[in-house]
Amino acid sequence: MSISHSRSVDIPFTAVRAFLAVGRYGNFTRAGSALGVTQGAVSRHVATLEAFAGTRLFVRRGATTELTPAGMQLFDALKDAMSTIEITMQLLVQKGARHDRLKVRTSMPSFAMTVVVPSLGAYSAKYGVQIDLITSLAPPGPSDDFDVLITRDLSLAGTESWELVREELVCVGSPSLVALHKRQAKSGWPMVAARSRPEMLALWAVAANITPDRLNVVATHDHLFLAVTAAIGGTGFLVTPKLLVLDQLRAGNLQLADEESVNTGASYVAYVNSHSTHTQSAQDFCRWLKGLLRERLVGS
Repeated sequence: MSISHSRSVDIPFTAVRAFLAVGRYGNFTRAGSALGVTQGAVSRHVATLEAFAGTRLFVRRGATTELTPAGMQLFDALKDAMSTIEITMQLLVQKGARHDRLKVRTSMPSFAMTVVVPSLGAYSAKYGVQIDLITSLAPPGPSDDFDVLITRDLSLAGTESWELVREELVCVGSPSLVALHKRQAKSGWPMVAARSRPEMLALWAVAANITPDRLNVVATHDHLFLAVTAAIGGTGFLVTPKLLVLDQLRAGNLQLADEESVNTGASYVAYVNSHSTHTQSAQDFCRWLKGLLRERLVGS
């Protein structure tokens, strides 16, 4: 199949779409149904593309339609590209209709992954608003596009803020590890640490009257959600915000290593971007998130 390059090529994209639909469904009738047009319209579009390519693209075998070698070559070349175009256009349309979407930015990926994301389906069902979640550790700039910022360590001056919850640290471990080290001094416990929050282990050690040089750190992970997984697997004890492990504690995958908790003095805060054009929806989201966290902690 060859196309002359001596003139500009006006590719019949509607025909390409019809061709791909027939290739996917193996039938002109089903392709027409999927595209919302008649079988005859699909046939005409495919004929247009075959004339454009100068070769047959399909061969009919009874009730089914099969791709010719040339058709298979074209189908393989175009199917992923067309899917990319369709998804990109859908995202552009959604961006233009932002009344039913909120862009939420957070500097706490482990918190977002563990607490926020699993609850977004319930939020969207209640409010009819979809959430686009972005994680970034960098301070937001004045031209950054987002509606709500959820953070522990950043601030957004001159805008409305919601204190969501005060941070409380606990030490947890797998049930078997807790039973094994129950009577052992805490300084001998095997500990798991997270590079993203190295200060948590130090705060817990100070509260437990353990000097840093006596801590037995057996594994270190980049992010808290990885460290939580390691703790569930029995690698060691983990000092973590209580909110991040509530579900694992309730399920029995983790246990409190002791009854002590450490207040870090930090708060999780939600800021409504002053440049957002969806202030009411952003406020509703902040109110919902604050209530969600309160309910989770009350039930713990």
